[in-house]
Amino acid sequence: SIFDLVKSEAMLFKYGSGTGTDLSKLRSTREKLSGGGTPSGPLSFFKVFDTVAGIVKSGGKTRRAARLQSLKDWHPDVLDFIDCKFNEEKKAKALIAQGYEKNFNGEAYSSVAFQNTNISVRLSDMFMKASEEGVDWTTREVLTGNPVDTFPADSMLDRIADRAWFCGDPGVQYEDTIQRWHTIPNTAPVNSSNPCLRKGSRLYTSGGWKKVEDLVHKE
Repeated sequence: SIFDLVKSEAMLFKYGSGTGTDLSKLRSTREKLSGGGTPSGPLSFFKVFDTVAGIVKSGGKTRRAARLQSLKDWHPDVLDFIDCKFNEEKKAKALIAQGYEKNFNGEAYSSVAFQNTNISVRLSDMFMKASEEGVDWTTREVLTGNPVDTFPADSMLDRIADRAWFCGDPGVQYEDTIQRWHTIPNTAPVNSSNPCLRKGSRLYTSGGWKKVEDLVHKE
């Protein structure tokens, strides 16, 4: 079913659409398989999805595929997810320092992973409350719900901010707010979203609704 989704995404890119996929249902690398060994984890499959997005040009044109990958705050691999593009960005910078082209479509960035996807951590109200109160956060196994790792919640929020400052990712999506605002909640939860934002799209600011194109180069 994972690779059925790869095909579905490829077809959506072919006809010019974007996709959003959440991989939180995939067991983490910190869990065990029933037959022995450990799962590959969501990041290994993320690499496959990202590679396909780079191969299939969106709409048959030269524009990159619009793809967003998310992972929920309770997933045991969430810290690895937060760091994944940060680590690849450091590799790209090292290649650029050696003389490789620094253009985003150049050889340096083409040689590293996760460059065709925006990533976002799905943060719950419970996590945000834990961050505000300075208490610990515990990740849990996908299948059993058993606890895995415990760390200060605000340290994870700091990590997200630091990585986003360095390379633009990850972003965040507010899980519970999204479900509360769901327009057809009797269908299924909203698990992720298309990352596309057109210049004519409107955002709500302190000065009211503004078009994205009117906000460029402004604070």
